[in-house]
Amino acid sequence: MPEPADAVALSVIVPVRDARATLPGCLAAIFASRGLPSYEVLVVDDGSRDGSAEDAARFPCRLVRLPAGRGAAAARNEGARQARGEVIAFVDADVIVGPGTLAVLVGALAEAPAVFATYDQEPVHRNFATLLYHALSLRSLRDTGERVPVFYSYCAALRASLFREMGGFDTRFTGATFEDVELGWRLAQRGLYSRHLRELRVRHAVRYDLPRLARAYYRKSRDLALLLLSSRVATFGGQGWTRRRNWAGLAAAWATLAQAPATAAGTPWAAAWAASLVALLALGGAEVSAAVARRRPWYAPPALACYVLIHVVATAAMASAAAAWLAGRARPLRSASAAGPGS
Repeated sequence: MPEPADAVALSVIVPVRDARATLPGCLAAIFASRGLPSYEVLVVDDGSRDGSAEDAARFPCRLVRLPAGRGAAAARNEGARQARGEVIAFVDADVIVGPGTLAVLVGALAEAPAVFATYDQEPVHRNFATLLYHALSLRSLRDTGERVPVFYSYCAALRASLFREMGGFDTRFTGATFEDVELGWRLAQRGLYSRHLRELRVRHAVRYDLPRLARAYYRKSRDLALLLLSSRVATFGGQGWTRRRNWAGLAAAWATLAQAPATAAGTPWAAAWAASLVALLALGGAEVSAAVARRRPWYAPPALACYVLIHVVATAAMASAAAAWLAGRARPLRSASAAGPGS
């Protein structure tokens, strides 16, 4: 694919779909960046119906409109196709960067082929579901090392030539789930490991309620199962969601839930249930509950209960994906080869 004319040093790509509540803050933070060379900002509107495109038009950015909602992977790919920058940075529409964030990302590419930031310890919103989501996200990021075979695109950068060579994100991920991890996995298969900038923090302005959180984890778990089946692995280097202790945590959650009725009836299963609960707490339940309860102590019990239920949702999603895979109804996601961006 030919390089765009009138190249600049950096293209910042912001995919958006119905994100009017967060997009203005995201763009204002990007345009307040310091220490950058020549750059452009492309907002790729993925079929928004809430006026997000109109909000974007009030900023000095290039607005790219997709005719219908095609998903975050396709939106980012289209932005990359039209980008003029030698370096591409991706920033999600619900992410707020600091004044020096983008400059640090660009500078870090001198030592790594792809780089990404991490989330700040405090979310923008502090309702129960958002605090739970943020605690789970931070735990996943703490489980993600510094030189890793995964890539997270909420705030990330890589050279445009490399992104195009790799074929962009796999557009069979129609939601914002694991299209970025899949790209990181393909990079690693070429010996190109991404760098997780643990000290570079951005704020996450997403707001969840419990139904939306359950839907998000269902989609993520389904797509994770399909990606693992396609890649024929059980873990991506023990990073993030696929760290081996998380599979043990899944088993502990099910053991705790399955034995609860017998324990309530006063049977000898009480000791086994207690052991399962202790294992669940040790494998993440205590950490997540404490993180949520740090703001409001009475959130601890419902946080632990929801932590168990999220494992149920994840299991249902992965089982559904596996059944579709075995029945031949699910196409394999690519893991070693790639087509062109937007494919």
